[in-house]
Amino acid sequence: MNINDLLSLTSSSLRSNPLRSFLSSLGVFMGVFAVSGTLQVSDIGKIYLKTQLQKMESPQISIQSPYNSVTSQLEKYQSEDLEWLKTNLSGWKYIAPVQNGGNDAIFWGTQKINVESQAVTPDFLPMSGRKLIGGKFFTVNDLQQTRSVIVIDQLLAQKLFKGKNPLRKMITFQNKSYYIQGVIQTRNSNTWGDEQGLILIPLSVYQSLKSSPFFDKITITPKNAENIEQIQNQATSILKKRFPNVDIYASSNIEQVKSLEKVLNGVTIILLVIGSISLFVGGVGIANITIASVVERTPEIGLRRAIGATQKNILIQFLLEATFISMTGGIIAIATVQGITIMTVTLLNLPYQFGYQTPLVSLSSAIIVGIVSSFLPALRASKLDPVEALRSQ
Repeated sequence: MNINDLLSLTSSSLRSNPLRSFLSSLGVFMGVFAVSGTLQVSDIGKIYLKTQLQKMESPQISIQSPYNSVTSQLEKYQSEDLEWLKTNLSGWKYIAPVQNGGNDAIFWGTQKINVESQAVTPDFLPMSGRKLIGGKFFTVNDLQQTRSVIVIDQLLAQKLFKGKNPLRKMITFQNKSYYIQGVIQTRNSNTWGDEQGLILIPLSVYQSLKSSPFFDKITITPKNAENIEQIQNQATSILKKRFPNVDIYASSNIEQVKSLEKVLNGVTIILLVIGSISLFVGGVGIANITIASVVERTPEIGLRRAIGATQKNILIQFLLEATFISMTGGIIAIATVQGITIMTVTLLNLPYQFGYQTPLVSLSSAIIVGIVSSFLPALRASKLDPVEALRSQ
């Protein structure tokens, strides 16, 4: 028998019992649906994390003010602490002070907008990896002369000025007037992002207003991002020597991405296990159906063997039937998952890029399960004695 004859017999056999074929395909459908859906979730999650990482600031270490558990107070940093760290720490590219201002309102004309504020030095721009869109950033002279100038990001410029040139405009912030001298690129300081907008003032201006030389955070940019964890631990140890008996908390923006990756990988593994179990159950269903089919068609097998069909022909026919069932369930499952994925990413505005790897892996899994689960029953059918098979009728 040639392959066309085998395909014709396979098709005829599947059509002769549509309910059995449907139930077998349904088991495979559920397993492939779970596996394919899990892989799609994983792919979208990885693309999302990559997109968020591109939007974030350059790799940075943030060291918060030491907390004194005895006095229950924060021991804020001074310029001497910064110089101490620069002298003793290795592998850093930039080290700069930052004072977080929290969320506050700015005013321009009749408009009022809540923003995130920070007091920084000229090193902030290269450290953050942001681009200067217009005007200029802070200079050493700005800090030395405590000039009342500010820099805002693109998001705030658009929200406040609606496309108009914001440079040299005067705004009010914390009851003080400032001139806008620069606009920088909007970037997220963390993976979740901030839709408020950002306003920066010279650190010396903030310290003058507060009549205080202190600041609450030190930021470090490593020369090599791969060494960020090592430098973070080293910086913490150095500062603990300067601030004994206090708790020093350091973190990096890379940690947030790594944390999300761990969660995503954990969820993916759990879902893949569930999907694999579903696929296994589908395979058991195909095996049972194949066994039942062999018992039911034993006389037919004997007749075909008697008129010249070989053991190989019988084996291939049953394997083809299982493969067809698996492929049908798998293709429908993949198409369903693909449709749901496209609708979901469109509605939620998530990043998505179609890849052939996930459908191929899912379909291959379905075919392999179909062949493996039906192989032993098919082999048993091929080895039936023709005379005994005919007698069974």
